[in-house]
Amino acid sequence: MKVLADPSTGSRPALRVGSALALTMSALTVFTWALAMTALPNDVPYPFAGDVIAAEWPGDYLWMYPAMLLMVLFIAFFASVHEYAPPTRKIFSQIGLCLAVLASAVLLGIYFIQVTVMQPSLEKGQLDGWAMLTMYNPNGVFIALEELGYLLMSLALVCLVLVFTQRNRVERTLRWLLFGSFATAVAALIGISVARGIDRGYVFEITAISIVWLTLIVAGPLVAVVLRRAAIQSSRST
Repeated sequence: MKVLADPSTGSRPALRVGSALALTMSALTVFTWALAMTALPNDVPYPFAGDVIAAEWPGDYLWMYPAMLLMVLFIAFFASVHEYAPPTRKIFSQIGLCLAVLASAVLLGIYFIQVTVMQPSLEKGQLDGWAMLTMYNPNGVFIALEELGYLLMSLALVCLVLVFTQRNRVERTLRWLLFGSFATAVAALIGISVARGIDRGYVFEITAISIVWLTLIVAGPLVAVVLRRAAIQSSRST
């Protein structure tokens, strides 16, 4: 993969903030993932409001709180990369930023609904419309929007392949990581859809989340190094 070396135009303070944001995003992803592992879906029959679910409340919802903060950091992360992007590559970082905003809006919305609408409804036994919206329905609105949100995150991340243009080892690793993450997500969607049809259940949702979160965990420190180096270079040139 031949790339062009094109200096970034980011300011030193913005690049340093971006480096810190990338590390924070990576650490928060680890924390969110650890909480989410305690809330893996149960095989609960329709209407998805059995005693098993009630017994696990509110623990199953705890991971969504850091996940919402992670969505905000994801946007800030892309804004930082856009600041770093070379002039001839800013169109790609801008497209990625727009996709990141769209993905975060989708995921923020569904997580906020789960923790502010679905939790009180479960606690009070107000279950009209519960089955279609609850995260326990493998064919419900929540799972569908999560699939959409994480596919959009994956698409946003692959846009950065054309932003990290330097020939050094870190940026080369980033390019292969981001491209491989997107390719894996697409392959998973195709493979699972072929195997299960439209009834994908939780399988692709969990796969997509795992791919994206693993990418964020690994990419965060790498991007932090890139932005830190760019900040040092910026200070030397002024």
